[in-house]
Formats: sequence, structure tokens, C-alpha cells
Amino acid sequence: MNIDPLNSRLRNCLVTILELESDLGHTHLGPALQNEFSVLKKVVARLEHVNVDEQDVCRIEAATGRFLSELKDTLDNADVGCASGKRLLQ
Repeated sequence: MNIDPLNSRLRNCLVTILELESDLGHTHLGPALQNEFSVLKKVVARLEHVNVDEQDVCRIEAATGRFLSELKDTLDNADVGCASGKRLLQ
């Protein structure tokens, strides 16, 4: 099967965001984002049926970069909480 490079780039953005689900679940944003992550998983599952163009993908890549940048402080605070014993891994 031949994978469209634009869909591959889009999938990379969405999967990058999904990889944050566990970490974000341990923050004040966790409950608010649960539904959003569910929707995003459904989109990723059907992504091969989505037609995108270069401009759309570039815009989504830029938005993903901004999103990750804005989450940096939130995720850093989650790491601090974990280090101080607020989050226990089993």
C-alpha cells in the first residue's frame, strides 16, 4: 500500500499529540481533554480516507508546534508534581 506523504505528515502531528494523553491526564487539563483525545483517536483511525493539501498540512504542523510549546509549562509542572510525590507510578 502506498502511503500519501501528506497524510503521513498529518498522522505524525496527531500521533504526537496523542502521545501526550497520559502525561496530560495527570494535569488540571486531563478531565477536560478526555473527550478531545477520544475524537482525535477516531480521526487518526480514519485518516487514510482524508484528502489534505500541502497548505493544510503546513498549517496543522505549525499549530501542533504552537500547541506543544504552550503545553511545555503545564507538562513541566506535572513532572514537578511527580517528583514531589503527588503522582505515584506502580
